Amino acid sequence: MGAVDLLASHGTLLAFAALAVVLATGALWMQRIRRVAVPKRRAGFLSAFGFGALLGVAALASHPGWLGGAVALVAVVAGAVMPLLRLGSRQLAARPTVRVGEAMRAFVAVDDEGRAFDSVVLAGRPYLLKFFRGHW
Repeated sequence: MGAVDLLASHGTLLAFAALAVVLATGALWMQRIRRVAVPKRRAGFLSAFGFGALLGVAALASHPGWLGGAVALVAVVAGAVMPLLRLGSRQLAARPTVRVGEAMRAFVAVDDEGRAFDSVVLAGRPYLLKFFRGHW
């Protein structure tokens, strides 16, 4: 086994390790989202995703061959998504203004068809109001 083959096999192992880090972190993140238990401090998750992406870059730098290269590329892209989304997010983390059980404050917003919606029309009737936001 030559030096190039040995380097390629190490690069391929590194690529699979990078993908394993990214997949394990993603699985844990999705598990937390399903349980509605996303941590307030997300630096650990972002660091793990970033670490997986960096391992993928290191694997690519070691010329891992076509299989290792493909796996490393997937790890780089998948591992970089969450940190890049967080960096590009303009959404500030803030305390909720309404707590469970409190009366809802009146508001006017645009509905899914672009029409103005006034929350006052809900007074006296049971309703479910859902707000969606990203977890990054």
